[in-house]
Amino acid sequence: MLLVTFHGGPSGINNVHAYDKHGTLVTKAALEDPKHGKLSELRAMVLANGLLYVANGAKSESTVLAYTLPKSSPPFKYAGTLIERTPSKKGPFETSIAHPFGIAFESAKSCYVSNQDTNVVSLVSVSADGLSGSLGKGCQSPYLNKLFANGTFLDGTFVASQVGTLPDVSIEATAVDHKHGGLGVSIDGSGKVKVQNSVRDVAIANGILFVCNEPEKVVDLYTVSDGSYLGPSNKLNASPTHFAIDHGGLYVSAGPSLYWAQLPQNPSLASLPLQPISMVVPPSPGEKIGGIAFNGDGSKVYLPFQQGTGGDNPGGSIFSYSLSQPSPSQLPTLSNAVALVSSLKDTPEFVLHWSGGS
Repeated sequence: MLLVTFHGGPSGINNVHAYDKHGTLVTKAALEDPKHGKLSELRAMVLANGLLYVANGAKSESTVLAYTLPKSSPPFKYAGTLIERTPSKKGPFETSIAHPFGIAFESAKSCYVSNQDTNVVSLVSVSADGLSGSLGKGCQSPYLNKLFANGTFLDGTFVASQVGTLPDVSIEATAVDHKHGGLGVSIDGSGKVKVQNSVRDVAIANGILFVCNEPEKVVDLYTVSDGSYLGPSNKLNASPTHFAIDHGGLYVSAGPSLYWAQLPQNPSLASLPLQPISMVVPPSPGEKIGGIAFNGDGSKVYLPFQQGTGGDNPGGSIFSYSLSQPSPSQLPTLSNAVALVSSLKDTPEFVLHWSGGS
């Protein structure tokens, strides 16, 4: 079964769709509503600890929710809130959790959450049952603590921003330049001042945290052990937004292209030479690729193609491809493009293949 989140907007409430392997819609509301708040601007979906974690991304919500897995088909039942913004959900953001986008688990006890409106990656300590979490007081990255002994950071900051003074944030955080691992950000001042482009997806493998630095058009690398900055990937032709890891490789979507690099085996070998994957892009499917998901045996990859941007939400399509890779060190290729779902009325964002469904 394929789960798909959408950009949202006025009609984007509780809109995780579920499709069977033939692309037939199973339900438009695969998730049960949480006990408090609403499901709005849903983003990353991650399976960990025998649960499904979902980024509930709207500014007013700013939560990561946990769901139990059904035996056969949705709905997924709400089980708990892993992390959330200030308890009142009003006023400026007081911790690093704000407009969450990506989620990556290092282990059952810790995960990383990227946050668009604070432009940082947070480190979350996870409870034994996986249903709740917490942020440490002050900066949790030993690297940043050492680099800026008198620095000021939002609680939970593991990767910092190049700009510390951002709209709707309660404190003026220390700015960290890119040579020290600070993430790029751009501000839209045409109307209400807001964060326009910032951090996107996160992934973890072999002791390395990978972060989509949208404004810089690179993937930045950090050590999981202490947050030390390892450097950027090569510059891409478009901004990276989503990750997937499969068969020892990191896949990155950036604009209309899909990139790949073999994963470094440890932080001391941390180069990431991303290469574009050869693939046939369907005729006029949209402006850019969203999330990336693989089926159970890795023989197929699912890609949402997004038409339009921002709040316009004009829709898109979801395609499946056959994946071929002669060896783990060789660039994979995609072929046999099949339109699973087309003429969507909202922009597809993240996709997740769940083997518990059909």
